[in-house]
Amino acid sequence: MTGGLPDEETVSLHQDVLHGSARVAREGTPLLRSDVSGRTEKSVIDVPLPLADVERPETVRVLHVDDDPDVGEVTAMFLERINEDFDVVTETTVVAGLEHLQSGDVDCVVSDYQMPSTDGLEFLELVREQFPDLPFILYTGRGSEEIASEAIAAGVTDYMQKGSGTDTYEVLANRVENAVEQYRTQQQFWTALSWYQRLVEQELAGVFIVQNLEFVYVNTKLADLFDRGQHDLVGESPMTLVADADRVAVRENIARLEDREDETLEFEFTGVCADGSTFPVEVQGGAINYDGAPAWIGILRDLSDEG
Repeated sequence: MTGGLPDEETVSLHQDVLHGSARVAREGTPLLRSDVSGRTEKSVIDVPLPLADVERPETVRVLHVDDDPDVGEVTAMFLERINEDFDVVTETTVVAGLEHLQSGDVDCVVSDYQMPSTDGLEFLELVREQFPDLPFILYTGRGSEEIASEAIAAGVTDYMQKGSGTDTYEVLANRVENAVEQYRTQQQFWTALSWYQRLVEQELAGVFIVQNLEFVYVNTKLADLFDRGQHDLVGESPMTLVADADRVAVRENIARLEDREDETLEFEFTGVCADGSTFPVEVQGGAINYDGAPAWIGILRDLSDEG
């Protein structure tokens, strides 16, 4: 969709969406905050950001590092047989593994623990220095609580002991798949967050959230478009900005989102400024959860600037 809001999934933005993300630890809870003057009960509004419903790649690129080439070959064979979307590359040294990480896209690292010159924990620490959130599964024949504890402290995504049966590879494949899904969700979220921050902070478009047919958030750009103050709009019906002739159609669009009949929508209407002047606008929006209840977020653009 050009120049507007990406298609969205309905999400409730909680910390578990980004559980285990090193970026969260560095940057804190990923919410936009906006101070709105004139509020008597809540002067700071938390703005949840929906995940962009983008098409994810089907191939899962796995880097397997094990000093035993036979183990590497067998593991790659089973993983690719269990999940046809897996593309497994095996390296026999940590140096080769690091070189592969630098030269190509990798979705998940699966590493042995005991290897010549170094071990899986040292490899994990080296990977974390450059790729803080990349899924890393320590897959080892030597298991102990001490190793597991050190791996967790170093930021391992998962820890698993090798087994002799084929069921072991089924479990490993499942853990790789889950780790990659979580990782891609995190990356998708940060992309959406960056996109909304540009819209809100740089005021590239009017941004708002509607809940129970009232504005619970508007950015400065939207308020300025209608020559109103943010505090004047929060708590008001969006119908106050709509020309009489378009109110029925706009109300129907909002109702479909509120009732979850549609998850996204796009429509145009005639906007009304504080002084009664009008201008054509386009709205693109999607359903979200806001403070634990259904709502919808929208992007509003002034079409008169494009005429």
